[in-house]
Amino acid sequence: MPHITIKMYEGRTQEQKEEIVAVFKRELSRVIEREERFITVEFQEIPLDENAPANLLKAGPEGNGYGG
Repeated sequence: MPHITIKMYEGRTQEQKEEIVAVFKRELSRVIEREERFITVEFQEIPLDENAPANLLKAGPEGNGYGG
């Protein structure tokens, strides 16, 4: 069973995550010739820090010290 782990900063919307899953599963399925239903995707969200992209820092949770 193919499994994809994606590490990224927190702050993406559910819609963005769903699109990421759809694209990764579709393309991996195509490349390895395996049905999408057998592919799983896991997100590991990293807390925001000073290295996070500016667009996430602006939208980040208040009190994190990085934007607000």
